[in-house]
Amino acid sequence: MTQEELDALMAGDLDEQDVCEEPVNPHNEMVDQLGSVTKESEVKATEIFDKLESILALTQILKSSPETLEKNIQAIDEVVMDIMSTMQYQDIHRQKIERVINNMRSISKLMNQTLNIVDDNEYAPSAKHIAGDNSSDLVTDDELEALIASMK
Repeated sequence: MTQEELDALMAGDLDEQDVCEEPVNPHNEMVDQLGSVTKESEVKATEIFDKLESILALTQILKSSPETLEKNIQAIDEVVMDIMSTMQYQDIHRQKIERVINNMRSISKLMNQTLNIVDDNEYAPSAKHIAGDNSSDLVTDDELEALIASMK
């Protein structure tokens, strides 16, 4: 099911039979998306720290040799621009994560709606004892009668 089909189904614009029945596992797609986003985020975060370290090195050079001031300021400007560019990637990753989370919320909402359709009264109660069980938790007829008598 595509995101568009899921959105339309959630909005009530589609019936479930209108949705194509291809076997797609959205869980795997979301896990794959999150995995790739976290890997890319780690790479970009490392790039940011490397660039910040280069700025610190340039400021140390500026302190020790003021005659190269303009050249080093230009280098710092370039590194800051690179950091800003890298931060845009981080924002894109945040948006990807939000999309995955919103898809998971939509699927959860759809599942809750589907499960609420099923009436609990349609099911038979679960058996308390199955013939052949070896359990000492059984109540004898005498114990049951004594319990009923004590409730009167």
